[in-house]
Amino acid sequence: MKKWLKVVALAILVVFSISVVLVGQMGEKKVQGATNELTFWSWVSDSDTIKQVYEQAIKEFNSTNKYGVKIKAVYTPGEQYKTKLQTAMAANNPPDILNMWAAGKMKPYVDAKKLFPISDIMNKDPQWKNRYVNGVFDLTTFGGKIYGIPQIRVATVIYYNKQIFAKYKLTPPKTWSQLVNVIKVLTKNNIIPFALDARDPWILAMYAEYIANRIDPDAYRKVQKDPNAWTDKAFIETGKKIQELVKLGAFPKGATSLDYVAARNLFDQGKAAMYVMGIWDVGYLSTQSPVKKYVGAFKWPAIEGGKGNINNFLAGIEQVIAVSSNCKNKQAAAAWLKLLSEQRYAKDLIAEKAGYIPSVKVTPDPKKVTKLYLEVLNLLKDQNTKDSFTYYDVMFGPIIGDGFNNTIQSIYLGKDPVEAFKKLAEIAKKEMKK
Repeated sequence: MKKWLKVVALAILVVFSISVVLVGQMGEKKVQGATNELTFWSWVSDSDTIKQVYEQAIKEFNSTNKYGVKIKAVYTPGEQYKTKLQTAMAANNPPDILNMWAAGKMKPYVDAKKLFPISDIMNKDPQWKNRYVNGVFDLTTFGGKIYGIPQIRVATVIYYNKQIFAKYKLTPPKTWSQLVNVIKVLTKNNIIPFALDARDPWILAMYAEYIANRIDPDAYRKVQKDPNAWTDKAFIETGKKIQELVKLGAFPKGATSLDYVAARNLFDQGKAAMYVMGIWDVGYLSTQSPVKKYVGAFKWPAIEGGKGNINNFLAGIEQVIAVSSNCKNKQAAAAWLKLLSEQRYAKDLIAEKAGYIPSVKVTPDPKKVTKLYLEVLNLLKDQNTKDSFTYYDVMFGPIIGDGFNNTIQSIYLGKDPVEAFKKLAEIAKKEMKK
């Protein structure tokens, strides 16, 4: 999931086109000269319910497409995917189709001409284009061309264990002081307040991004234009709030050694009462988690004296799929992407079975989605799009965005917020001069 790209974080869905000739019917004559195998690289893990969607779409495409090609999926979960992809791109040996980030994290690949502008094919097919929700391609569009198709819309919420909250007579906090009280009650009763993977900086960064928004929504906009704004009061106070949470015992001991799954296990096992994560985890939490019957969700609390609204969401797009410039059969790759936008995938599988909010216009059957899914949808209906915002590492790219993530991690470990953000401002100055 940057740099001075103007967006209203939840930029989510619109446009896509591709020629009808791409959707070959079973039994049509095979297109001649097509390369036999296309590779699809993805970062999803076995526990990600969207993996089942990809697997089914690949199976159908391989048996019915008119191009005579077969797609082979290779899954590399977590941070390892980033390293693997960067190495492959540097060696000019990328996969044909790939999971890709948006905005600032996608831009370097676009600038290096590593990605194919899928809109070159898509714009010829208004039927495909019109399947998507307005705004979904804002974060994958550069120079008027679309370089990636997001499969889902995302936002980050606070999941909580309703059983634990009820036991200690707690209610979802709406303000920072209420959150502090919840944390104190939980720690007093030997319950970990937040299940946190502090090893991966982007997860801890979500806490900071919300806190900064609740203090001053303009902080996010200011740093897109002025690198010195990273040293503004909103960010310094954000750092202090992170350290306040640490002092309160809000996180697990040894959180920097926990990975994504290990941290979530604390929530699954009832050892932690809350879990800050994107709605991409709704499917898992409501169908596979051992505590699935007790999982609820609430909005990030407001901060007393702050300017941010509780209805401002950290949001964006996820599971962006791009086609590499080296793809051996771009028409076939586009045809597979169009298949994923069919209602039987977007509605029946992505929404109703996998538990995600699709980028395609759908109306899920309330009887076929979980209570948690509907609960999260209900939270998002109040979204204030004006001051919503997207993930900093996505928005600002690998240098500034990842720099922010690492800054927050260093503050979590005890570094002075003033010094930490001063260093980030220097990094941003150099990067924005390029």
